[in-house]
Amino acid sequence: MSEKPIYVQLMDSIKKKIQDGQLQVGDRLVSEREMSEQYGINRMTVRNALKKLQEEGVIETKRGSGNYVAKVPYVEEKLELGRAGVYSLSAQIRQKGMKSSRKTLSLTKIKPEDKLKEVFPNEDYIYEIIRLSYINDEPYALQKVYIPCSKFEDAERFDFESFSLYDYMDDMGHRPRTMVSYLRIDSLPIEYRKYMDIERNVFIFDYHGYDENRELVEYTISYHNPKYSSFKYVTQGLKFRSQ
Repeated sequence: MSEKPIYVQLMDSIKKKIQDGQLQVGDRLVSEREMSEQYGINRMTVRNALKKLQEEGVIETKRGSGNYVAKVPYVEEKLELGRAGVYSLSAQIRQKGMKSSRKTLSLTKIKPEDKLKEVFPNEDYIYEIIRLSYINDEPYALQKVYIPCSKFEDAERFDFESFSLYDYMDDMGHRPRTMVSYLRIDSLPIEYRKYMDIERNVFIFDYHGYDENRELVEYTISYHNPKYSSFKYVTQGLKFRSQ
């Protein structure tokens, strides 16, 4: 059962209908009485939710006519990818007030080949850490993290499930200070669908993390569930948001 107040749950329900396209900008909402009957709640709760939506600019009230959708609301419970700086994914989730947990699927020492050899041309061996992050106990992101063995010799002994990867990297003197990321949108690889039951495309980020000496210390491929993700991009001086 949700711990949110009833009026907030109603606000979320109306926002979701707008985001999903069930309600379009300019559409008229049903009356307070109809909404009260539809959701099984009292009219004062409905009125409170509508007032808050009006204050947020999501709806507008036309005297004698009713309430109308004014804009598509921004989803506050989504992580805005590519703008968080150098913070762990778990920290970003907690900052949004959501429950965070993770599971380490594998930790392997491998020889870099093909694409990984291009990324780490001077490394004989690298560590591959595959982790699954959860939001509110639901699979959110599967991450394939690669770090150089030359800088993280004892990574096999570290508990990456219970403790932060970045805290470990900081202890080793090579925490990423600069992050460069690249976004693409594609389907989730077949081998990972048993961990994340997602039928639609996912956000795929390639992260390159550099320490204070501008040396590459992390390369991560991260597959994000779009349910909890958003991103911004800029083109020709204009900003756009995608959700």
